[in-house]
Amino acid sequence: MDEQVKEPMNVEYRVLGPLEVLRDGVRVPVPAGRGRVLLATLLLRPNRFVSVDELVERLWDGEPPTLDRAHKTLQMVVRRLRMALGDANCVRTATGGYLAEVDPERLDLTRFRRLAAEGEFAAALAHWRGEVASDVASQHLHREDVPPLVEERLVVHGRRIEADLAHGRGAELVDELRELTGEHPLREGFWAQLVQALHQAGRPAEALAAYEQIRDHLDDELGVEPGQPLRDLHARLLDPASRAGVPRQLPVGAVHFAGRDAELARLTEVTTGGAAVVITAIDGTAGIGKTALAVRWAHSVADRFPDGQLYVDLRGFEPSADPADPAEVLAAFLGAFGVSGGRVPVDLPERAALYRSVVADRRVLVLLDNARDVEQVRPLLPAGRGCLVVITSRNRFTGLVVREGAVPVTLGLLGEDDAVALLTARLGAGRVAAEPDAVADLVAFCGGLPLALAVAASRAADDPGLGLRALVDELRAADGLMTHVEAVFATSCSRLDDDTARLFRLLGLTTGPDISLDAATALDGRRRAEVRRSLQTLARMHLLVERSPGRYTSHDLLREYARSLRETDPAAERLAAVRRLLEFYLHSVDSADRLLRHSRVAITLCPLSDGVQPVLFEDSAVAAAWCETEHENLLAAVGLAGERGLHQHAWQLATVMFGYLYLRGRPSERIALYRVALAAARASADRYAEGITLHSLGNAFSALGAFADGAVHYAEALRVREEIGHLHGIAVTLDQWAINHAMSGDLQSAKALHERAIEKRQEQGSPSGLAMALNNYSMTLVGLKEFDAALAANDEAYAVVTQEGMAELAASTLDTRGLLHLERGHLAEAVATFQRVLALPDDQLPDAIKTVTLENLADAHARAGRAEDAVAALKEALLLREDMGNEKAAEKLRARIAELS
Repeated sequence: MDEQVKEPMNVEYRVLGPLEVLRDGVRVPVPAGRGRVLLATLLLRPNRFVSVDELVERLWDGEPPTLDRAHKTLQMVVRRLRMALGDANCVRTATGGYLAEVDPERLDLTRFRRLAAEGEFAAALAHWRGEVASDVASQHLHREDVPPLVEERLVVHGRRIEADLAHGRGAELVDELRELTGEHPLREGFWAQLVQALHQAGRPAEALAAYEQIRDHLDDELGVEPGQPLRDLHARLLDPASRAGVPRQLPVGAVHFAGRDAELARLTEVTTGGAAVVITAIDGTAGIGKTALAVRWAHSVADRFPDGQLYVDLRGFEPSADPADPAEVLAAFLGAFGVSGGRVPVDLPERAALYRSVVADRRVLVLLDNARDVEQVRPLLPAGRGCLVVITSRNRFTGLVVREGAVPVTLGLLGEDDAVALLTARLGAGRVAAEPDAVADLVAFCGGLPLALAVAASRAADDPGLGLRALVDELRAADGLMTHVEAVFATSCSRLDDDTARLFRLLGLTTGPDISLDAATALDGRRRAEVRRSLQTLARMHLLVERSPGRYTSHDLLREYARSLRETDPAAERLAAVRRLLEFYLHSVDSADRLLRHSRVAITLCPLSDGVQPVLFEDSAVAAAWCETEHENLLAAVGLAGERGLHQHAWQLATVMFGYLYLRGRPSERIALYRVALAAARASADRYAEGITLHSLGNAFSALGAFADGAVHYAEALRVREEIGHLHGIAVTLDQWAINHAMSGDLQSAKALHERAIEKRQEQGSPSGLAMALNNYSMTLVGLKEFDAALAANDEAYAVVTQEGMAELAASTLDTRGLLHLERGHLAEAVATFQRVLALPDDQLPDAIKTVTLENLADAHARAGRAEDAVAALKEALLLREDMGNEKAAEKLRARIAELS
């Protein structure tokens, strides 16, 4: 008789609702009390180590008994839990802690995440049965662990609704979205979706009413306007003819703006002629309110510029950062109009010319804030008759007045009436009227400087019990040691709690234009919720500005003041804070880079300090968008690392930024960055890092078309890598240097370097590296018309690809084979090979290779006299080139199509 085979046990764990363990569909009793807290804590971190100290913190809600007793009790709780779970036990011991070892398909949380990542949003949300671990009694767990999961659910919920809206199901979503906006009244994403749903449902009046509802709510609760996406949506509803993608970059205006009636009237007067581009230059001292005035006026006339409003902070007088590069600003402006990637010229004059062409027939408002000098702004001036430029600066731009006909508007100190109006807007008429003498003294003390008045008013508003006379006395007492403006800042800072005051000082160490909540949390070292509260306090007291939700900046006078307080904190603490910030950026960019490029140098990153939580990405589009948002901060971080002597952070951050910078298509920017990284590598005498950064500089120069400079850096990289015996690096540099020669037309030199690269790949024993080196060699041999040798190299490359199962290299290897057939005149074989490439699955056929293959296929068809087939292939290639943003290549394809049609 055959032995009966026992069916495998089916265990399922659930935390998205009441905590449950099911064995073959039957609920397994989980011990009450600390046993449930322990299991829930581990399952909320599936397959991740959790230290004994953290578990003790959870099990006793932050108030454990003596350490020895807590550890012994924890061991007892673990034993009881394991006994209760029996063969469904998932608790494993690790050094210094425990983990829940579970199959991701057996836990509802990991299934939820997998389905969400795959775009199955409705199926993912179906795993939620209620509040997370709803029957687990632990304040600590529900305060620390649950909120991030609730946020995950809301994000997925929003994505599911986005998908439904994309399919035109707005009418079905209205009730659901009204419920969600009621539960989450400050979550703008749900409000935007409600507005869209009502619009889709043919209820435009209700859509506009919903926008006004969230606008009023944000103003009442937070004193802010809706974010840019919601404002753009509102604008499209008001003007259905307006085009999608129109840039609307103006910052949110100051909530408590007052006065400046004469200046506002002057701006309106000089810009109402309808003539060619008008340039208005607003100048005045620091803190005088130039930006506030410009932004307020720009918003008042924005409807006159339906084709877009552009804004940039040129950082002309930033104490801790370089002024913005006009070339980079132009690239960003062009990107706002859909011109990106390969369509953006390298040289500044060409970029400026393209920018002027793009806006020539448009009505666009351009606000250039905090400009340093005429040379910085002149390339940014449009030429269209319907355009308007507003510039703010501490300097007077006489050159613009003379050459471009700019209209100067000099901003002076606030008069007494305007200053009192500002205080009244912030403190209320009753409080100001109650102490007229104190108000007069306060205005006099602040010298009519709007920034000082705003900070002082915020100090008073933050403490309703503080009399204005008492505030004036406080300021006068502080004034004995500093200037009036510093006294105002110092008085406000003196009222901050210790942690918030420390964060204010630490922010003075940063060099980027702004900072996110996540980055500020790393800089500070406290918990995210605590840092958020401190940032909100600083914003409320006008010591920071929340530029957009979760992103903060400060006036350069305030940042300079924060920097002046640096000695308050020990040098070691300041360095540790900078280190944490750099580690946050480094590990976040590394996570993005892993998605943005598949082939990359493997480096061991600087370790994360305790408590630093980088942003981790699972979607390449999200990763690229984050890098774009943080772009200026990342560049600044590399410089900051170099200045602070954190050389390893500097070169590693530059290295892991490669994938994003390569996609961004700005080799000149990469050159500047890698020069800083090279200096850091050499300062630390790290030869390995020196080799990497020299090689990266070679790549950047080659991408720029500066092949001679590229060759110099490849040669130096090769020398360094040979001296330290870095075999992989030697092979890579030889191969890239060979490609650099081939691109410059020196095929014989390229051939010699390819042969050396192949030798090193064979010595290294890297199949993928050998296949790429052989394929690159084959392409150079095709260019030299050495067809037999090219075929032999390509055969060998394809044999390695096939033998090692490297599907990702099959397309490029086969495309080279097709090109070889084409150049030999074997047209039928060429067509068959190219079609074989195009038949590969999408995940094995990158767009870059597919495009080249289509163009080669078109060439083969054309040579065979099949013009119609050639045009069909070229049209498909054209679509890809346009999607990739390579306008130069696209233009060539259009010309080729016209020639064959």
